[in-house]
Formats: sequence, C-alpha cells, structure tokens
Amino acid sequence: MAARKTTTKGKRTAALNARKSVKKKSVRVSAKAKAAPAKKANGAAARMLKSASIVPDKPTWYPQASGPLNKIKPEGWSAPFASSPYNEPPHPMDPARMICVEFEPDPVAAWAAVPDPLQWEPGTTALACIGDNRQMPTSLKFQEGMVVFKVRFGDMLGSFIPYIWTSTDEATLAAREVSGRPKLLCDHNELQIMGSGVTAVIKRRGETIMRNSVTLEHPAEFKDVPIGGNWLSIRKVQMPEQGKPALKQVIQQGLSNSFKVHDVWRGRGFCEFPGQAMSDIWKLKPKPTGRAWMIDVSWDLRLGKIIWENWVPAVVE
Repeated sequence: MAARKTTTKGKRTAALNARKSVKKKSVRVSAKAKAAPAKKANGAAARMLKSASIVPDKPTWYPQASGPLNKIKPEGWSAPFASSPYNEPPHPMDPARMICVEFEPDPVAAWAAVPDPLQWEPGTTALACIGDNRQMPTSLKFQEGMVVFKVRFGDMLGSFIPYIWTSTDEATLAAREVSGRPKLLCDHNELQIMGSGVTAVIKRRGETIMRNSVTLEHPAEFKDVPIGGNWLSIRKVQMPEQGKPALKQVIQQGLSNSFKVHDVWRGRGFCEFPGQAMSDIWKLKPKPTGRAWMIDVSWDLRLGKIIWENWVPAVVE
C-alpha cells in the first residue's frame, strides 16, 4: 500500500509540473485576472518601461557568393526582395494637404485603443485628419485618414496614431513593416473643395469609416493645431512558431528638422465615425469641439529610433 501511495503522489507531482510547464510556455495572457492593489500596479507600470537589448547593432550573418554566377545576389529593402514595392527611407512627404477636426474621445475607448507600454493622456482631445498626400518613393498620390492621440511614455509626452487608413499598398506596407503605424487599405477618394467648405471621407470596401467636414474662416498658425511633438508608434512582430513570444518595440519617429508649413487655415468642423464591423474606431464616439484646420505641410520621414523593446505575449485576452 505504501509503494502504491508513493506512485500516486509521484504521478500527481508530475502532472502538476506539466501544467506549470504549459503555463510558462503560453504566449496568451488573460486580461480578466483579478486586479492587483494600486501599489503593485504602479510598480508594474514602472517595470513596463524597462527595455531589453534585443536587436543587435550589426548583422550576425552575411550572405555568401552562390549560384551559376558565383556572386552575392542583390536583396532589396522589402519583400519580394528582387522587386521591392518600396525602398528604405527617407520618404519625403511633400505635400500633405489635410483637414483636421478636434474632438473629445470616449475615455474608455481611448484608453483601450493605445497599446502598452504607451498610455493615453486622460482629458486630452484628439484629431481626426483626412488628406491628399504625396510621399515618394512609396506613393506619388494617395489618400490618408487617421486619428491622432496625445499619449505618455514614462515622462515623455507625444503623439500616437491608433487608427490610420491609406489608399495605396506601398504606403501601407512601409508603415506597417518599418515605422510601426497600423495602416490598413482604404478606397481612394479625394478632398472635396467648394467655396470655403472642405469635406472628406474614408471608405473601406464601400463602407464609411470616417467623415470630416470643415468650413474655413481665418488664416492661422500651425502652433495652434494640437498635433506634433514626439511622434511615437508601436511595432509588434509575431513569430511564426508555436509558443514563441512576439517582439514589441516603441519607435520614436524623427522628422530630421525638415518640417515645413506652407499654409494653415482655421474654422469650424465636424467629424463622425459611423458604426461598422471592420474597425473599433466607432467606439471613440467623437464629440467635436468645433475647432478645425486645413493644413498644407511637408516633412522628411526618416528612420526612427527604438526607445523600448521587449519580448511580450503574442496575444493578451
């Protein structure tokens, strides 16, 4: 009997260890876990800003000569590497002509739209911007619509784009793969200008995602537009193997002191995000403040700087 009890205990121990092992290998985290005391939560927030050293400064492997020509084959910046759809930055944005409407977002939806370790700055307004852009070499002409939030990363206050749509795949790929902006494709439309009124709409597969309407009244200065500062983005790279975590990076985008203002007008504006099933942007329930601008600007988008990176759970539920 004693030997049998020992065997049963051993089996139970082995099963318990196996379950612990599975939990350690899991790359999913439940967001429904019991909330920790405030003091512990604050400590977790502080730890969240600590960055690992993951990406090396130099390549760890170099290609070798091969094939019938015994040469190193050329490899472009993006796939397919023999005919890359876009090249490495800089990508000059010249010009960007947009109408921007200020609004108050639903605070819970705003908090949820900003991924960790960034945090939406409570009480701040946001911008809904739609415009006609030119950014070579990615796209000679494309439409773009976005929402811009004020966010915090530790002691740094910056701008963050939780939702953005673009009408060309070159601009979409460059943003998603390199700079960490969550671009999706949209149908191509353009600003509609008549008299002092300007309207714009972002549609995806025929369904309206964003709609802006502006009436221009006075010349203005760009400093009055609540946008700019440190531009921050999140890049999350999933691994193609079961049980592996994802690589997450906070990227600070620099405009290389190239930002130029060509024309700014202000007036009254309205924006709406109609309900649909493709994006959670409608949950922001925008309350326009009445302030709006039409801006004509340009800048030189260069490579950014990785200011935080860590291996993170692939999915948080």
